[in-house]
Amino acid sequence: MQMNWRLLTAINAAIALITLSSVIYVVNRPRAEHARTTARLTPSNQQNQAAEREAKARIEALDDLSQARVDDLGAVPAAELTHLMDHATQEQLAALALKFNDAPTDARTFGGMGVFFQAWVQLDPKGALIGAFHINDVQMRKLAAVTVVNSVSPSAAPELIAYLSEHPDKDLSVECKEKFLDPLISSWSLLDPEAASKYMDDLGDTKNSLNYQARSDIAYNWATLDPQAALEWMEAQKGKGFVNTGSLYDQIVRGWCRKDVAAASAYVAQHLDDPAAERAASSVAEEMFTNDPKDATAWLSQMPEGQPRSSAESTVASMWTQKDPAEAVKWLGTLPENEQRDLAHTIAQIWIGKSFSEASRWIESLTGDVRDNALTAAVYRDGATDIESVSLALSIRNPEIQNDTIQNVVRNWAFNDPRAAETWVKGSPLSAEQQAQLLTVISDAQQASEATAERVIIDQ
Repeated sequence: MQMNWRLLTAINAAIALITLSSVIYVVNRPRAEHARTTARLTPSNQQNQAAEREAKARIEALDDLSQARVDDLGAVPAAELTHLMDHATQEQLAALALKFNDAPTDARTFGGMGVFFQAWVQLDPKGALIGAFHINDVQMRKLAAVTVVNSVSPSAAPELIAYLSEHPDKDLSVECKEKFLDPLISSWSLLDPEAASKYMDDLGDTKNSLNYQARSDIAYNWATLDPQAALEWMEAQKGKGFVNTGSLYDQIVRGWCRKDVAAASAYVAQHLDDPAAERAASSVAEEMFTNDPKDATAWLSQMPEGQPRSSAESTVASMWTQKDPAEAVKWLGTLPENEQRDLAHTIAQIWIGKSFSEASRWIESLTGDVRDNALTAAVYRDGATDIESVSLALSIRNPEIQNDTIQNVVRNWAFNDPRAAETWVKGSPLSAEQQAQLLTVISDAQQASEATAERVIIDQ
């Protein structure tokens, strides 16, 4: 379940031991001096390792864990520290947590705090959260609480949710209502999505991130277990202005794809008139392509024309170009010309980022509007100068596409260097009418730029 392991990433980030690394650049020094520098570094590394071993030994030798130095805790692996803490009393653990109030706010303290609270939450989730809230420094208190809520098991999540609701920290009231609840609700929905959904429904309009993230997590997790029940819950949310049911539908489809992509894709194909079908079709295409590109393209070929198909094809075009541009353009050639035209820009844009020379050769092999749409990606590519962009735009053969593209390039150019843009326009091979139109664009852009500068001066 990809979304849930996002939590584990947060856990790892919260408990990671913050270390300092230094890189010494030796420039134009004699070899002998370089060798002496290297020799000085080796004892330092050995000393650090020895210090870590000593810190670990000091922790393991204690009969009363509350006597430990908190900056030693980071030297003990989480599993070992959990074992040691399991033999300590709750009073000893609470006393040890209070020692963070007198500890320096440095990397070793943060590392010890992370591993300590990660271990404590495995033994006593509520006690760990209470201990976190007893830390005086607000930022350290927040770090400890984040570690707790991101480390808790699904079965303990309801208890911590209730505690946060009844005993919010006065300095972290916003976090208690949003940041701390998010991972807890998500974790709860892994075990009991129906109960988690009821909790969210009872909260109503929270006017914060829970409106989106918590409900999205519930939808995804529920769909991996019971897609039909998740869909029924989503239907019940319709009419609530604060709930994005389109997003919920997409998350349900994503979760359903993890459970049974064939059933999910069949459902989406049968409900293409749903307002959220466009996003859902893209999600199905993404999952199917990840498993087997042939399955994805076969599914797309059976879909009727319309936005859901176009959106799904765009997703496949993006993913395939990232993976193998040559295969992507082979697939593009099997599609109707109108679909090739729409997708050519997507493929070109990604391929140009990977290899401008290879993408350019492919673009030159194209014809008609397919070529022109692909060429616009080269016009707007990162790193292109204004002269390069307008030169490429001139080679666009469709008059409408060419005119729109040149106008956009000249307009952007005029914001930075209106004189250079004007000089190019007057010397360009464009007709007198086109030049006059572009000079008006430059004048308008210059006036807008000056007005913006004046507003900045006034605001200052």
